[in-house]
Amino acid sequence: MITSEIKVAEILPSTLDSREAATRLVKVIKEESKCNSKIEIDFTDTIFMSRSFADQFHKDLHTGEEVLDISFKNASNDILLMLTAVSTTQTQRKAVNKNYKVLNFSDIKSLEEFSFSW
Repeated sequence: MITSEIKVAEILPSTLDSREAATRLVKVIKEESKCNSKIEIDFTDTIFMSRSFADQFHKDLHTGEEVLDISFKNASNDILLMLTAVSTTQTQRKAVNKNYKVLNFSDIKSLEEFSFSW
């Protein structure tokens, strides 16, 4: 199995604080995954990860059909805790029902009867 290493500090600043940065990192990871089956993400010199970065990173990483074999290297405890917190709060969103029933009433009495019937 070929392992590839991605050094976050070579791609992004030491503070990971934007959703755009997360999307950029995931693009690099997915490109690399086309060539290599296992990817190590090296967080050396990364000092901070915001909740918004972690949220977008998790969302983008789990979008699509591909299964990625990723491990984290040299990540601080704060970064690991943030990634864990986000991964445990993410859920799949359910589609909203967009079929609505429209009722027409010819007078207020009919509306009252309908309203008080349930």
